[in-house]
Amino acid sequence: MMRVLHVIGAMDRGGAETMIMNLYRAVDRTSVQFDFLVHEQRVCDYDEEIQDLGGRVFRSLPRFTGINALRYGRLCRAFFTEHGEHPIVHGHIASSASLYLREAKRAGRVCIAHSHAQNYPFSIPELGFRAVSYPTRFVADRFLACSMEAGLDRFGKRVVRGDAFHVVKNAIDVVAYVCDQKSHDEAKAKLDCTNGPLIGHVGRFDPVKNHRFLIDVFAEVVKRHPDAKLVLVGRGPGREDVEEFVRAAGLEGCVVFFGVTDRVADVLKALDAFVFPSHAEGLSMAAVEAQAAGVPCVLSTGVPELAVVHPASVERLSLDRGCAAWADAVDHALESLVDRAAGAVAARLSGYDIAQTADWLAAYYRNLVAE
Repeated sequence: MMRVLHVIGAMDRGGAETMIMNLYRAVDRTSVQFDFLVHEQRVCDYDEEIQDLGGRVFRSLPRFTGINALRYGRLCRAFFTEHGEHPIVHGHIASSASLYLREAKRAGRVCIAHSHAQNYPFSIPELGFRAVSYPTRFVADRFLACSMEAGLDRFGKRVVRGDAFHVVKNAIDVVAYVCDQKSHDEAKAKLDCTNGPLIGHVGRFDPVKNHRFLIDVFAEVVKRHPDAKLVLVGRGPGREDVEEFVRAAGLEGCVVFFGVTDRVADVLKALDAFVFPSHAEGLSMAAVEAQAAGVPCVLSTGVPELAVVHPASVERLSLDRGCAAWADAVDHALESLVDRAAGAVAARLSGYDIAQTADWLAAYYRNLVAE
């Protein structure tokens, strides 16, 4: 059995972490086993499940701050010297990838860099991130990304056009999202939201997800549908700011902060519309999941076209169109007669079935070691 080391910030519920756990659950663990090198000393959401599945969690690295680069590099070197059982190191945390992958490569490991996002809005921290992550394209042996756009943004044209690059779609357990009208009505009743339209969003409370714009759009929707509710699934450092923004808009009674949950599929099945105004996404598992659940979706053009798996249920529009146009799109979604059961079929046919992706990844790992 081969053990592959995944290097990541923390194994909490979230975009990249959820995708990795989906793969881990689906992969043939008699052939390939996952271990995780994290940058948190605390116990994270998935740690117990990882251990139950036969994996290990190593809390050997601090968060990378830039100013601790020398110490960080020494700790990476010590880890790879002590742990020689991983022929492959699969890196998901981008900021320090050039450091930990360099040390892994020195220790004789095959190194993979994986891009999960793209085109974050310009800022000084983002400029710093790009500076420290840039050397990764010259360090890693192989490159994966959730979309072509995410690969270009992180690794550049030279890498993406080469043989060492592959797109690995953020696959899901499609079966869990199968929904028809009866399932939708039952899910909505369980959330006690049967009196009006239920609109939803799944994502971390982070500026790139654009929650403030979402609240502005919802305020327009409420003018047209006073009994509408908005459910926000997720957590993050920006939650308190969004809560304050909701209070200032006088929407406390119709916005539900759902937090993190293992029941994302059940929440999505209950929605009458899914609204996702991100500035940028590498792909967006949440958008794919919503379509798999048959939910009519309103997505920003910051979500790549690759994420549109069920075109009949999706409208993409620019954030520049403004709140009124977005509220119009939500109205269209609420009025649409989408075949909900077709969503899961479309997701599977588009290559988002986790079983297929897990089989591909296991074969990919085996081929790398055999080279």
